[in-house]
Amino acid sequence: MKKGLFIFTLILAFTTANAQEISYGEYMERVFNNNIALTAKKMDIDIADATVKSSKVYNDPTIALTYTNNEDWSKGLGQGIEFELSRTFTFGVRRSRIDLAESERTQSIALLEEYMRNFRADATIAYLEHLRAMMLFEEAREIYNDLSEVAANDSIRYLRGDIAQSDWLESRMAQGVAKNAMLTAEAELCNSGIKLGYYMGELENSASLSSTGSLEITGTVATLEHYIASALEHRADLVVALGKADIAVAAQKFNKAQRRPELDVTLGATYNIADPDFTTIKAGVAMPLKFSNLNKGARLQDELLVKQANIEIEEARLIVTAEVMQAYNNFKYAAKQSETFSGVMLSDMQQVVNSKKIAYEVGEIPFLDYLIVQRNENEMREEYINALFEKAVAWVELQRATGIGFSFGE
Repeated sequence: MKKGLFIFTLILAFTTANAQEISYGEYMERVFNNNIALTAKKMDIDIADATVKSSKVYNDPTIALTYTNNEDWSKGLGQGIEFELSRTFTFGVRRSRIDLAESERTQSIALLEEYMRNFRADATIAYLEHLRAMMLFEEAREIYNDLSEVAANDSIRYLRGDIAQSDWLESRMAQGVAKNAMLTAEAELCNSGIKLGYYMGELENSASLSSTGSLEITGTVATLEHYIASALEHRADLVVALGKADIAVAAQKFNKAQRRPELDVTLGATYNIADPDFTTIKAGVAMPLKFSNLNKGARLQDELLVKQANIEIEEARLIVTAEVMQAYNNFKYAAKQSETFSGVMLSDMQQVVNSKKIAYEVGEIPFLDYLIVQRNENEMREEYINALFEKAVAWVELQRATGIGFSFGE
């Protein structure tokens, strides 16, 4: 049994030694440089730039060349060649089309900022999950090592006749349960590392990543009013709502410009080949009759879209304010839950476990008494780790709701 424990411990030590350590700053730098989804999302700005550029084109002229002849080809009469150049002139359409494209580009920038706000928070939470998984794995490994030591000693004590076979079997079964728990924790640790690799755009060796830092939050918490004011100023989704209203106004102006009268200008010349030959010059102006403008449906639609966009701005402000209030309350209560644990409490619990272990080894108490105390300590430490994690996540969510740039302390 000691040999198996030594080999397993050696494997764990080798795995830990080959783990790639990565800090939060290094992690986020790789995320912003290499994440595939983020790279694709950034191309929306390039697409919007191209749309603005394409909106600046002018109407193309039309050129026409026509050959004519009468029905009696033998006489050679009535043959002619006609050349015509025409173009349609609009008034205000190009300018309003450019304004609409620029408004859509501004909207694309705001949408990217909104995407990055959530993306940054999600990537940070993934890093916190990996930190928690590392702490839970270390806790599970420590318990397994303790129970393996007890089981190894019990094997020797049983062979000497110091304890009953049932005590030895109980310690050996507890060791097996602890091993399974440790393997489960290790699997969760590897999976959380793979998740980090996804965010960084590199899955190779991601299962062996080792995050540095702590789940402890050291940032200063401001007042609720401060966070609400910051959110109303910086939240990108609120900028998106404002941009939607700008787009609605720009689209209204563009549609209005399209309803204006157009002017078709035509210049042409016809050369008659028959004798005597002659050339006819012509010029013309045509203006479509916009009877379709009598239908007020399109104008009413534009007005309603503008009105709807302005109402959605007020709705967005309410949503932002509500999210900040909820995130602030969640962080406040998560902080209170984490404060129920203290270093003194955990230290005292560890001393109780150590004393129970000694008492069991000298035969003062049965193994189950020691196991119950150790499991209680394990549950307490897991609750403490989860409380730290929930507080850290609540801190990230508060900053996500505020909409300002943030970093998680090393």
